[in-house]
Amino acid sequence: MNFRIYQPATSLAPYVKQYYHLQSTNSGLINLPQNLFSLGDLYMVFLQEGEVIFQPTQHASFTLPEASVVGHFTCHHQIMVKGPVKMTVIQLNAYGCYKLAGLDMSSFNNYFRDLLKQDRECWTELAGTIAAHNDITTLDAVLDNAFTNMMCGQSHNLKQVDEIADYILSTQGYTNIEWLTKKFKLSRHTMERKFMEVIGLTPQLYARMLRFRDAMRHMQRMNVEEWQTFITNNDYYSQALFIQDFLFFKGEVPVLNQETAIAQMPVARPVAVA
Repeated sequence: MNFRIYQPATSLAPYVKQYYHLQSTNSGLINLPQNLFSLGDLYMVFLQEGEVIFQPTQHASFTLPEASVVGHFTCHHQIMVKGPVKMTVIQLNAYGCYKLAGLDMSSFNNYFRDLLKQDRECWTELAGTIAAHNDITTLDAVLDNAFTNMMCGQSHNLKQVDEIADYILSTQGYTNIEWLTKKFKLSRHTMERKFMEVIGLTPQLYARMLRFRDAMRHMQRMNVEEWQTFITNNDYYSQALFIQDFLFFKGEVPVLNQETAIAQMPVARPVAVA
């Protein structure tokens, strides 16, 4: 299996975080690399060969079309890939889809959108360009050029949501809606409405995702005896609330008496966001 990771141009930050290209000639089921799809981010998937099936716990399974946006996943999900497979994945930050694709995220309730059914022809052109590009060593330059042109050709007002989302990210989710409304001088209703339109989540759920992801990152480096102290010192208040989030996002209850439990939880690799 050939799996490559590319860094996008600095000018695309913070909307575009990373590019991935996966290619395998093996037939049948293929295990995706760990952390390819993680909490808190959105992903564009351009599929040239093979089949990708998502199975969220609280939603019917779906098969990705040739070009799509997937996320935000608000419950545990499994991914099944049938090869041979060839696909390119663009990792976006929380509001990158609104900025680049111009989609109203408040109606983004089925976990994916078919980009080729959107009004803009640029997605059909980009899918064709990726499919025709055979030199994977220069794929990042192709994607950089395409997304730079898209951004120059449009301007979506992020409605201050980018500032709020970046602030929540800077605190790793350890904040609350009351503090956010005071800091950004918005009513709770207005903030939640704007967040749903631009990101597709409430600020509370977005913060909950980031807080859980940050807890997993830290707890992988701890032994069992240190977990309770960490949880109660980081706004979880009790082990029961942490277990509730673990079940919600991971789909299983952590085994709290085994040091390997947390190490088995895939966590997103931290990526700097401007």
